[in-house]
Amino acid sequence: MSFNQWKLLNNLRDAVSKITNDKSIQNTFSRDLLQLIQKLPPSLYSDSLVKYFDTRTVLSKDETKPETGEESYLPSVFQGFKNKIAVKDEAKTAKAVVPKWRQTTSLAETHITSRTDQILHFMELAKTDDSILRAIEELILHLKQYPEVKNKAVKVGAIRLLLFIRRKRKSVLIQSAIREALAILGYADPVPKKGIRILSIDGGGIRGLLVLEMLKKLEELTGKKTYELFDFFCGVSTGAILCFSIGMYIKIELSVHHHTLDEISEGYERLSKEVFKQSSWRGTGSLVWSHSYYDTALWEKKLREHLGSASLISTARNTNCPKLCAVSAVVNRERVSAFVFRNYSLPWKFQSQYLGSSDCEIWQAARASAAAPTYFEEFKLGNFLHQDGGILVNNPTAIALHEVKLIWPNTPIQCVVSFGTGRTVPSPAEFAKQLEKESSVSTSTSWANKFYKILDSATDTEGVHTMLNDLLPGHVYYRFNPYLTEMLSMVETDSQKLEQLRRDAIMYLRRNEDKFQEVAKVLVKEKNVVERAKDYVKVQKEMLGF
Repeated sequence: MSFNQWKLLNNLRDAVSKITNDKSIQNTFSRDLLQLIQKLPPSLYSDSLVKYFDTRTVLSKDETKPETGEESYLPSVFQGFKNKIAVKDEAKTAKAVVPKWRQTTSLAETHITSRTDQILHFMELAKTDDSILRAIEELILHLKQYPEVKNKAVKVGAIRLLLFIRRKRKSVLIQSAIREALAILGYADPVPKKGIRILSIDGGGIRGLLVLEMLKKLEELTGKKTYELFDFFCGVSTGAILCFSIGMYIKIELSVHHHTLDEISEGYERLSKEVFKQSSWRGTGSLVWSHSYYDTALWEKKLREHLGSASLISTARNTNCPKLCAVSAVVNRERVSAFVFRNYSLPWKFQSQYLGSSDCEIWQAARASAAAPTYFEEFKLGNFLHQDGGILVNNPTAIALHEVKLIWPNTPIQCVVSFGTGRTVPSPAEFAKQLEKESSVSTSTSWANKFYKILDSATDTEGVHTMLNDLLPGHVYYRFNPYLTEMLSMVETDSQKLEQLRRDAIMYLRRNEDKFQEVAKVLVKEKNVVERAKDYVKVQKEMLGF
């Protein structure tokens, strides 16, 4: 059908409305015309048609919606066709006009759907790198503004189109934009090694320096950077800050740079000393008035400086950035719930058991995950009130396993490395005292005692370790949690005690040299030819829509 014929159809509708004032005749003609247009294939769309019918408005200029009675207005041709796509299942089977009670798609929803198809259409027709990049950036902005259209975009072939462009276009800017768009749509490329490699880091404040020392050992043994050794990072509280610091990058002029572990260690120690330097009288007063012993505003400022204000999902633009997530605890619901901040989206067919979002800034995710009660104020983000994830799951390894099985279904787990932030062996005197206390008969306990026992159970990192150690093979799951000379506070800033912490880490590394050697070998295992061929076929199927 030519452009003049499209225009004729609209003119006929206007002519009928001028000839007769009978609403029933107008409605019948409008419905029949709309059904005819909706049956036309999408291939009839053209640039001139899109320009003629202004899809930025819900109704054409001479159309108005009556205040009462049956709807007699007719959406534009472009809007009508897209409405058919949104309810295609009903339209295919309908023998007459769809009843009003089944017309669930509003004009606003139809407009959003139309815009999605329009962007994808322009992306497909674009010829130059600049026009393709503009279309991809427009798609990213559209998906962020209207997350509800993600599933629809996947169904109509957005992922296939992006993968096809990625294969044809080698522009660095286009490739990075495609990575973010695919991350929003829930697509993940096959993992580069034999299986999924997971890094999980517990909470523990300044004791997170232990984890950095152990990661240095793995880098030394493998000759690889930490972000190259793992496909998925998961952390809680301190672990979240470390995951973001290691996995992400900072911009230096026109290039990107990942922090070294030494830089992260120095920066984290400096950050802790600046934030946790507080006089007791001022801290006590702040605790009374704001429920936080330390300066929350200063903490937020330093996190923003340390991690940056970029959005979580935008980190997917860097090809060296792994999948990252941080865990917090939402405390303003009926039940305290774990919340997962992600730099990825899950595939549209899957849904996590945990609340989550990728629509926030990096520092905000770290701030929420590390909002330790009494140390800092709770963190409000959207409708949720977040506290430190450690009050619910201080060892996030189980959450990490749940997430990766959704991102890469049917992909084996190659290696899980779980890092604790230290524990102590009680002295003989303390052990005897504990036994005496446990053996004493008591008919009742205080509410405070019950509360702390429940909290200890919820944050028991070794309990999670015991469960996973029983479920996962020994050559897959590895847990490292050093013994300490002295259990340091999460906010310890004394230089001598921090130096002793590092000495404890070095001693632990020496005692577990064989175990670290074994992990290093597992982490660098490559795929064989058959496995690489399967990955290639899988990507081709996705691109061709099979």
